[in-house]
Amino acid sequence: MDSSKDSSENTHVIYLSGAGLNPVIWDDVRTKVTTPGTAIAHGREPATTLSSAVQDVLAQIQKLDARRYVIVAHSLSGVIGVEVARALGDKFDGFIAVTATIPSLGGSFTSALPFPQNLLMPLLLKVVGTKPPAAAIRSGLCSDLNDQQAAAIVEAFASEPRSLYVDKTSTSQLPASRYLYVRTLDDKETPASRQAIMAKRLPGGAVVDIAGGHMVMISHPDELATIINQFIATLSPDR
Repeated sequence: MDSSKDSSENTHVIYLSGAGLNPVIWDDVRTKVTTPGTAIAHGREPATTLSSAVQDVLAQIQKLDARRYVIVAHSLSGVIGVEVARALGDKFDGFIAVTATIPSLGGSFTSALPFPQNLLMPLLLKVVGTKPPAAAIRSGLCSDLNDQQAAAIVEAFASEPRSLYVDKTSTSQLPASRYLYVRTLDDKETPASRQAIMAKRLPGGAVVDIAGGHMVMISHPDELATIINQFIATLSPDR
């Protein structure tokens, strides 16, 4: 029997979107991944904290009632994804970080930035908020998207609660499982050199590269879907 089919029978993929992004960014990839999956949005109310965002995601996962879950986290949602992984317990079966921010244990999104950004960003977020100007979104997030794709991202982009950037993650080790970092080599938002540092913070430090920008789920959906399918095929079907 095909082991890839076995490993996906009781598995559900959870897709978490980056800062300001709508879950629909995953639609193309989800249709190409052979394992069922759901793109989940976390709460974005001003009072939302990292902890409450994680609980929001977990409540939505609980309704799916699958046997085990693979987390695919993009960009800012890396900080949410690692906390969700810790909370899922035996139901957690793998983690794919897509140009995601992975802080050190007990760190935050902003603490994972290089100096002096790690010091300046919390202050800037207080002053200017968390929604960049349209031009910055186009040149950073959307650097390798066409005009129509970029326009859709800019139009739907939402402000995030500041707490998601500054709240600290857990100091406990990530649970034993399979981890993979998808590094985007032409990323204008998160340089590949910084992503390499993030990848080392995941157990095993496995990395696969895509020659694309920050939004590879839109610009390279076939390639990303293949990576996710191959990853799930390596998971044990006997759990």
